[in-house]
Amino acid sequence: MVEMTSRSFPLASILQYTVLAILGYIFAGAPFLALVTGPTYDDGNARAGTGQPSPLSHDKAAGLVIPERNLNCTEHVYKGLHVLSRDPLVLYVEGFLSEDEVQHVVDVSQTHFSPSTVWSSGHERLDPTVRLSEKAPVPRSPAVRCIEERARAFQGWRPYVFVEKLWAQRYGPGGHYAYHYDWSNALRGAGRVSSFMVWLGDQCEGGGTRFPRLERPKDEAWCRFIDCDPDGTKAERGADEHEMGMGVTFKPIRGNAVYWENMRTDGTGYEESWHAGLPVTSGTKIGLNIWSWLQEGYQPLSPQGAV
Repeated sequence: MVEMTSRSFPLASILQYTVLAILGYIFAGAPFLALVTGPTYDDGNARAGTGQPSPLSHDKAAGLVIPERNLNCTEHVYKGLHVLSRDPLVLYVEGFLSEDEVQHVVDVSQTHFSPSTVWSSGHERLDPTVRLSEKAPVPRSPAVRCIEERARAFQGWRPYVFVEKLWAQRYGPGGHYAYHYDWSNALRGAGRVSSFMVWLGDQCEGGGTRFPRLERPKDEAWCRFIDCDPDGTKAERGADEHEMGMGVTFKPIRGNAVYWENMRTDGTGYEESWHAGLPVTSGTKIGLNIWSWLQEGYQPLSPQGAV
């Protein structure tokens, strides 16, 4: 028989052991906290743990549009504005561009197209299994500058949010862009906060822009702008119906646009913004990407006439 004995410890010793245990836990990486809060991510552009915006690279700064005071733009009236979702905010815009503006963007981009690339772990590469299309930087004519400013005004001239220089995308038969986010490891103070997809060419079959995680509206009025075919083709959607749910597929309609927000105010990304450019089965689809970048505290060196 083993005799159990009790032994008392001074309070000071107990406190010492407690402090040492806490320090050891912290230096070991606080594994329980990781289980509670989830993993943290660093895409190489953010200062981990500081809560401060990541430094703006030279290339990214060169791709931002600096607002101008002296633009002479004709007042534009949208044909219609419809709320599809409030959280995240997703808006459908009828007549975001006029017919003349659509044709102008197509014309000035025509000679600048090259194969589209994808980025992975900081490296740019061609991967037609992920993205099969052509892209073109849109030359910044006076009309294009007014489109840039329209996109900024649409968002309420948000502080430290800059429209990125515009890119056109062209998809032939088989052209597609696999499911992806426009944000990547979104962190407080910096990131691609919003996106427009504007359709410049709709002479195609297929090629819808699909958001599988958005709830499809019930009102049939939306069927003018979204695919309401309940059957849909699994081959076009790129996944089984159970995985995709109902979702929303926007039809390519020339001059119209869909706008969505990618990030919450706390810097986390919306999972509902996961989307794809579905395969074009025939014809050609042309789109215009308008992205906006948040860089907290960024004060660009303004050229003459800039805000």
